[in-house]
Amino acid sequence: MSPTRCSRRDNDRFSDLSKEADGMASLLDTIFADESLANRLAQQPVDSQTLTLVGDDLHLPDASAGLAHADEGFVATRKVVVFGHTAAASEDQSIRVDAVSGSDPTSVTATNSTPAAVVCADDAEYRLIGKLGSGGTAVVYQAHQRAIDREVAIKMLRSELATDASSRSRFLTEARVIGSLDHPNVIALHDLCVDEHGQLFYSMKRIDGTSWNQQIADRSVEDNLTILLRVADAIRYAHSRGLIHRDLKPENVMLGRFGEALVADWGLAIRVEDTRRHANATGGEAGADGNQANANERPLAMIGASTAIGGTPAYMAPEQALGDIVAIDHRTDVYLLGGILYQILTGQTPHHGRNLLECIHAAANNRIEPTDVEGELIDAALKAMATDPNDRFTSVEEFVAAIKDHRTHQESERLVRRAIRRVWPTDPASVPSDPYEQFRVGEALLHEALALWPENQRATTMLVRTQLEFARFAADQGDLDLSMRLFESAGEGESEAAMRVRRDLQRRERVRESQAKYSALFTQSPEAGLLIRWRDGAVMEANLACLSLLGYEKDELVGKTIANLSIWACPDRRKQFIAQLSRDGQVDNFETQFVRKGASADCDTAVKMAGGELVPGVMDVLISSRTVEVGGEEMLLSTIRDISQRRQAERNLEQSQRRLRDLQRLAGLGTWTYDPNMKTVSWSEEAFRLCGRDPRLGEPNLQEFLSLIHPDDRSAVIQAIERALHYGASYQLNYRQRDDQGNYRSLLSRGRPVLDTDGHTIEVYGILQVAPYNNTVPSPNHVVRTSS
Repeated sequence: MSPTRCSRRDNDRFSDLSKEADGMASLLDTIFADESLANRLAQQPVDSQTLTLVGDDLHLPDASAGLAHADEGFVATRKVVVFGHTAAASEDQSIRVDAVSGSDPTSVTATNSTPAAVVCADDAEYRLIGKLGSGGTAVVYQAHQRAIDREVAIKMLRSELATDASSRSRFLTEARVIGSLDHPNVIALHDLCVDEHGQLFYSMKRIDGTSWNQQIADRSVEDNLTILLRVADAIRYAHSRGLIHRDLKPENVMLGRFGEALVADWGLAIRVEDTRRHANATGGEAGADGNQANANERPLAMIGASTAIGGTPAYMAPEQALGDIVAIDHRTDVYLLGGILYQILTGQTPHHGRNLLECIHAAANNRIEPTDVEGELIDAALKAMATDPNDRFTSVEEFVAAIKDHRTHQESERLVRRAIRRVWPTDPASVPSDPYEQFRVGEALLHEALALWPENQRATTMLVRTQLEFARFAADQGDLDLSMRLFESAGEGESEAAMRVRRDLQRRERVRESQAKYSALFTQSPEAGLLIRWRDGAVMEANLACLSLLGYEKDELVGKTIANLSIWACPDRRKQFIAQLSRDGQVDNFETQFVRKGASADCDTAVKMAGGELVPGVMDVLISSRTVEVGGEEMLLSTIRDISQRRQAERNLEQSQRRLRDLQRLAGLGTWTYDPNMKTVSWSEEAFRLCGRDPRLGEPNLQEFLSLIHPDDRSAVIQAIERALHYGASYQLNYRQRDDQGNYRSLLSRGRPVLDTDGHTIEVYGILQVAPYNNTVPSPNHVVRTSS
């Protein structure tokens, strides 16, 4: 049932439902039965404060009577130093209405304040610093705990309620509820005590921050959703412990300066227990079958606030406003979470009225304030606030899943927007240079969006549109196979455009069959291809890649002889190529240099290609050629691969290696490696020089190397190598090594192992240099030995 369409019939149904609870009068019935109470509520403004009616107001049995003092034997006595005056309110016994606020110093209370005596003691455990807030039953102070030297918050039962058994019982129960909840999003309770005057109080973590209601309007929807999910985690945990909060609202959530979000004020919490205790607590009568009436339907037994009906009217679920305690279950908290979500989205609480009584009426009838907000989140909020609990989310987990689904859908939509900007950029400067990349990235983003949210219709529509445009572009580029695949992926494989591409594909296949012996030259292959008549060297065909590589137009190349084109940079290399081809009938990977159009083999100048790009005039190439028969005439089929970049990289590497050798010599630094699997040692040129070993002798193997180490240093070297091989430990050590002349040289070596994925050492490498004079001998983990 939609909460925005709650009818008079719905209100009557819930009134009847509340009266079915044996002995439970409706909250509205109670209010209207007491003219003074009704008038008082009609005069109260709607200020989002908690409304609580206790047992005497509702004429209910107090299930907690006699329990308060019986449980207080476990409560320790603590001395408290009070500075200044404290508020000690007295209840208005005519209406017994409490406006409870956990920590808001501006909260409205139906109490009067009288000064209390000032108590001072040098050995007091707690020293009160200032008042943080007050409610109808308790006052919250900032305090300093002497033993642990920390700032805490203290909630103290009002002095005029100190002798009231039911008030003490509810206060104790609230403390024990908080103490039983060990969750990062629930305020931690430190201590439950009674002071030297018999007043109950408990200390809890003090949050350096403010309540959520003071920030909710200034935060973004995403920030508020993150906080709401943390609150939901705390409530989900409470439900797993059999607890229902009943008063969830932003005011009861504390936000710390460092990102904390903590649920507070558990004074109205109730516990789900067995049906027998529920029946005893509610005073249910036996039914016709001898069992307690409704015992199997509403397994609730109230704790602390067992006879307290209440909540915050601006957020209340209908069953709360109707006072139907036995109808309250975990779905009531789901309703309250939905109310907070509604406030996040609309900026207003779910229920309103000109006064507090009208607000309670709105909650009882589940009249939700109208809003123009649309979307998944508002739908989730309204479902959570459904009039019938059976129409709500069945658990907090379902409610959380709905919010997370929305976030997933948002991410999916974000990917769709990125894809649209990629495929159809509005800024000319952001148009990619490669249209293929433009379409492929857009298509990939849309596939990712659908992977997150398969039902995203916008993503599906945009994917089809992207694939169709990509298909048309590919067809224009002659990429017919890709074009056909895209048409089929978009579900347009039988469209007129796809049929044209299919006919072009068939025509191309026929051409390929007729030119089977050399067709590979003239496809979209990236390698350049030439077909040359063997008898005179005339060029018969050149593919687009070849024309692009050499910088010629087709009519400038086809029909001309190779000798007249001056393509070969070195005539001697051309003679060697022809000789090898004549002898073997084929040549593979023949390396030479070609000259681009407009360049000279004598001067390696840059030339401008058709696209405006400057490239070297002389390039390194690999030629592979075969003699084939085409149309009864012998032809030379050649492919040309530009390897200029590779050769340049090789030349740069060779130059770098040469510089490295020079730098090593200048720095007196050698390098070495050891392969434990192959048992081989490799030295750099400088390492040979430092060790005084003739490079013609080659590197020593491990055993020979160890034999060259001074006997006094050998064990340290062996130990360092074994630790590197077996434990992957790096090392640094000084040792003396015998050179070819029989003299010992003092050397410093640093070694580092290389491990495979299984943690085994597959190589040890390091550096070598002349050892500095050093007589220290560190621990074996970092061996340093100097020569004597």
